[in-house]
Amino acid sequence: MAALQKIRNKAGLLIGVIAVALLAFIFPWNELTSFINRQRDKAFTVDGEVVSTGDYHKRVTEFENFQKLISGQSSLDENTNAQIREFVYEQMVKELMLNEQTQTLGLNVSETELHDLIFGANISPVLRQIPIFVDPQTGQFSQAALTQFVTLVSTDAKTVPLDQQAQLENLKSVWETIQNMVKYQRLEEKYNTLLASAILVNDAEAKANSDAAKSTSDMAYVIERYSSIPDSTVTVTDKEIEKLYNDRKNNFKTAEELRKISYFTKQIVPSESDFAEVEKEAAAARVKLAEAANPALVVADYSEVPYQDVFFSEKNLSAEEATFVKSASIGDIYGPIRDNDAFRIYKLIDRAAAADSVKLRMILVPEGADKLAANSKADSIISVIKQGKAFDVVANELFPQSNGGEIGWVTESQLASAGKEFVDAAFKAPVGEITKLNLQGQIQILQVEERTQPVTKYKLALIQMPVSVSDQTLITLDNELAQFVTQNGNAENFVKAAKEKGYDVVANSLISGSYPNINQINGSRQVITWAFNEKVGSVKKFDLSDYKIIALIDTKIPQGFLPVSEVKDVLKAELVKDKKAEKMIADLKAKNISSLNGYAEAIGTKIDTVKFVTFNTPNILGIGREYALNVYSELGEVNKLNGPVKGENGVLALTVVNKVDQSKDFNLASFKQTANSQNMYRVMSQAMPALKDKMDVVDNRVKFF
Repeated sequence: MAALQKIRNKAGLLIGVIAVALLAFIFPWNELTSFINRQRDKAFTVDGEVVSTGDYHKRVTEFENFQKLISGQSSLDENTNAQIREFVYEQMVKELMLNEQTQTLGLNVSETELHDLIFGANISPVLRQIPIFVDPQTGQFSQAALTQFVTLVSTDAKTVPLDQQAQLENLKSVWETIQNMVKYQRLEEKYNTLLASAILVNDAEAKANSDAAKSTSDMAYVIERYSSIPDSTVTVTDKEIEKLYNDRKNNFKTAEELRKISYFTKQIVPSESDFAEVEKEAAAARVKLAEAANPALVVADYSEVPYQDVFFSEKNLSAEEATFVKSASIGDIYGPIRDNDAFRIYKLIDRAAAADSVKLRMILVPEGADKLAANSKADSIISVIKQGKAFDVVANELFPQSNGGEIGWVTESQLASAGKEFVDAAFKAPVGEITKLNLQGQIQILQVEERTQPVTKYKLALIQMPVSVSDQTLITLDNELAQFVTQNGNAENFVKAAKEKGYDVVANSLISGSYPNINQINGSRQVITWAFNEKVGSVKKFDLSDYKIIALIDTKIPQGFLPVSEVKDVLKAELVKDKKAEKMIADLKAKNISSLNGYAEAIGTKIDTVKFVTFNTPNILGIGREYALNVYSELGEVNKLNGPVKGENGVLALTVVNKVDQSKDFNLASFKQTANSQNMYRVMSQAMPALKDKMDVVDNRVKFF
């Protein structure tokens, strides 16, 4: 009975378990999981429209292929890849924004218009900038090159050999990328033109612009710079900073989340024990090199640089090598010498007097399957040359693109890879003589045209032994850093403890999710991704190819406005300048000064002059940006003392010495045209950023990339 009562008491629980089991059996969990994953898979969104990581990655891959094609590179470096990711992101955001805006406005690029931009009279600027469509001879856009490319990518992949199909598909993808760029460049141009046409310049505005530029002034001024008095002479309160922040808050808007991290790096370099180990091995190599009858064998065993059985003139040796060989006897050894991360050993093998370089011509005759026929052909060529026909003429007849078979001036070291037999033939054969060699499956017909006068040359055996980071050194470094993380893996101790241990700490560094790396360290993008996906206070060690990085997440700054703490120093500096200006102006006014000389004497400085200042002069010689001079150049009266007035660089007293009216007859139409052109440039540079700010653009890429 007791057991039965327990079952009754647990009945509710049992029913619940059975219900969950039945639900698990009949509910489409795979679909639910797929739905949840789709909701999370947002590389970025534009006004609610989602771009998945797959779509973004596909576009990045397409543009990487495009970049490889136009650059002729088979792979791209980390920096280029980072630039491509940012370009593709900005391009995709722009496309989505333009799609929404232009659809509402009724703007589009039709198939006919796109065709005209590619094949018509007014070729798209995008195509003109792509190197593969440029004639290398003229440097100008080549319609023929474009047509040839389009014909190629229009080929049915099924009609080409299997091993070429992947390459053709890649080119088709590149062409789609190019067409997309052409389309949206034109669509953006239409959108900007429409916006610019809505900004009208009236007659009064045109007249005001004319008046602002029609006269130039020569001015004399005295300045008391803000730096002349210490910041401690004025007081700025937190309340004043807060008020200025609220007044300027829109200046501190950020379109993305930010993070502040503190970190230090440890470069992975060989330890002293690593150097000691290689130095010991180098000492053994020196003994073997001294005893060896064939130095090439010892060099092959120990050196990262292969032995070169050739002679070098002094000018082709390093300063260290030249110093050694000039005083050494045959068989002498120098080293081991430690230099950076390697040890070097030299042995003087031989010394000779010979030409430093020779000028060669060569004709190659491939042996192929029929060696006898190839030899017979080579002998016939040699016979023709010996009968009087010029070597270069024969070479050009056989191979029109060979430039007469000319190799040019070469040294022994430049020919070393061809082998000792080839080097001996080039440097020992008499000038003008024909030599036939049979090397590496080819017959070489060689002629020495000229050679330099004999100089002293040296044959060296060089052993270069690099010092690499040992496993033990890596283990020791990892243990050191792991211990640091264990003992100081929190925000309170991190910076202080790192500095105490002598690490070079970068504290409170502001980073963005769009940064390609940390402090231009290759491979450090992973630190940024981590910082945006972990909580504040997290500490982690990162293993890069050349560095170890230990980082702490200090602060999370949400999208919106930078907090006042992040801009406090900037605001305080502005308030300090303002209060200094108030104090300086009050002090100078109290002295009742009536002349520029009087101001100079009171301040303890001299009178400076500047010529040809207008209201629009952006940078004034001797002082830089100074709006006070701009304003008084237009509004100030000649020979009237003005001041003291607040300036950008200090407090000024000034006088317009001379004013010249340089205006011509006012042309209303001309000024309007200029203003409209300026509006167009302004719209082109500001429209997309303004639209991006207006629309809800959320960049989540740092969660995935």
